[in-house]
Amino acid sequence: AISIAMRSPSSPTNPIGPKEMKELKRVFEKLCFFAEKEQVMERVGVIRESLAEYYQPLTGSVRQRDTLISTSSTSNRRTLLDPEREKKMQELQKEKFESEKKLSDIYSRPLQHIRPQDTAAALGFLGKKATKREVQNMMWEVDEKLDGVIDWDEFHLNFERNVRDSSGLEPASFYHMVQFMIYDHDNNGLVSIDETMNMLYARVGREQMETTITKLFGGDDGAPIKEMGHQGGEINFERYWEVVVREHRRRFQDSNLGRVADKTKQRKSR
Repeated sequence: AISIAMRSPSSPTNPIGPKEMKELKRVFEKLCFFAEKEQVMERVGVIRESLAEYYQPLTGSVRQRDTLISTSSTSNRRTLLDPEREKKMQELQKEKFESEKKLSDIYSRPLQHIRPQDTAAALGFLGKKATKREVQNMMWEVDEKLDGVIDWDEFHLNFERNVRDSSGLEPASFYHMVQFMIYDHDNNGLVSIDETMNMLYARVGREQMETTITKLFGGDDGAPIKEMGHQGGEINFERYWEVVVREHRRRFQDSNLGRVADKTKQRKSR
């Protein structure tokens, strides 16, 4: 365990590359108030689907329908819609506008940070169920100021520490979630070989990149790399989590401290 006294903020000495930094900022912005954003975005999605259904009978093709939505004047639409239908569409358009404004307001809050409910919601979005205690432990790994939220400096520092860590001593649960979201550039809840390669090559070079790709997408457990899905093959968060947690544990066991801990455990068991 790492004591609170040891967990004081410090500036990273080996900053990551510009491309990865850009992706790191993208994920941070996504995670800030994620629980609120997800709720609003889900509603906006429902509204858009409803509007599409209202317009569907008007044309014979999706392209024509989209053109009608974007170009038709209000007066022209009135000739095509009955009063009740038009009223409902206007209500949906108004709600869509208000929801999108609410989303914009969340993004523009002066203090951007990640709360426990945002971490829990992000894990849920990725398909991983976590207890309240597990979420609290993940937050603790990053919350240097112990104020219950994660700001950009803490977020950045935790990521840098884990990138540099070669011993497996650095708490890494929150980092694993963030790294997956960085790889998942198209935000489909899956990580592809191509997405992973693009990030890893700049950080670790070709040889280590290929080793990591093999472990994530097959190989390491005796299975071939899965050439399934898009962009060379894809894995979900459950598979990713299984591999990275195992590798993190192995890295600690191979470290000097890990070997000492193992010998101590063996002596106690005799």
